[in-house]
Amino acid sequence: MKNLNNSEPLFPFNSNTTTTTEAPLKYQIINENTPVQEHGGLIYKRDDLFQPFGLYGANGGKARQAISLIKTNLKTIKEDFGGKVITHTQVHSTTGTIIAQVCKFYELECIICVGGSTPKTLYNHHMMVLARHFGADIRNVCGTGMHGPVLSRMRKLAEAENAFNVVFSDNIDNFPKCILDTTTEQVMNIPDYLENLVIPVGSGIQMAAILRGLVKYEKSVKNIYGVCIGPDRSKKIDYYVNPLEYPLHDYQMIPLKTQYGKGQIQIFDDGIMDELYEAKAHHWMLENVNISDKTLFWIVGRRPTRIEVYENYDLTLA
Repeated sequence: MKNLNNSEPLFPFNSNTTTTTEAPLKYQIINENTPVQEHGGLIYKRDDLFQPFGLYGANGGKARQAISLIKTNLKTIKEDFGGKVITHTQVHSTTGTIIAQVCKFYELECIICVGGSTPKTLYNHHMMVLARHFGADIRNVCGTGMHGPVLSRMRKLAEAENAFNVVFSDNIDNFPKCILDTTTEQVMNIPDYLENLVIPVGSGIQMAAILRGLVKYEKSVKNIYGVCIGPDRSKKIDYYVNPLEYPLHDYQMIPLKTQYGKGQIQIFDDGIMDELYEAKAHHWMLENVNISDKTLFWIVGRRPTRIEVYENYDLTLA
């Protein structure tokens, strides 16, 4: 494995740090390019190496978005919302846990809305255990975990409790620099020409930001694949990408028929990929793409595994 540029992994402090008091975000340059590496004949964009909270903390593009959004609005959150933010998540997702860890650093209250859980089942999920460890107030707001109903209840709760809504999709129009451009800038150091670019897709925001970056930095890509872990996000992606003044890259959306909460294992270098997103998209790529040395796989981020959470955090009070 080798780096293909001069960027290095971002470790401004002990990478084993698990307490936010030891994680100086002020020293973390959030738009410094994370490495592009070659491994086994493939190229990888290692955005998972944005690790402002250490090796087993919130990492990757979502962490960068959360830090930027909350930091940009910190004065407003404290003065107009009493230091309280609110978001929603699925119980398997990293989103709520990332928001919770950023809020802990900035000494803010954090409400996380979920659905379809009970007090007996909610903390069977290690991302929820970790979010609670970071101080989040996790609330089951409806009987289903589907995105739409949970988001609707969350918005009503945000008004009722005067909490600042930090849902990325709700802030994309007002704060595109935080939600989109933080990832767009990461395109700067990928190769100027690629045969294939493969991107794991959840909500589609990261892919939209990457597509913007391809145009901004004049990258040439023959085939772009968005591998959806869930429904086709093309309409959302097209909306998030625009408006731009020049033609956009064509892309293919590949919705995987897979159960979201059921993970896969994919070994990468000296570690593993995210079990719900990267591992599934990487497996699809190996089986379906004519791979060359001009193929790049974009690693958006990685949630710590259950074992990593319980081995690296003191959860006795969680």
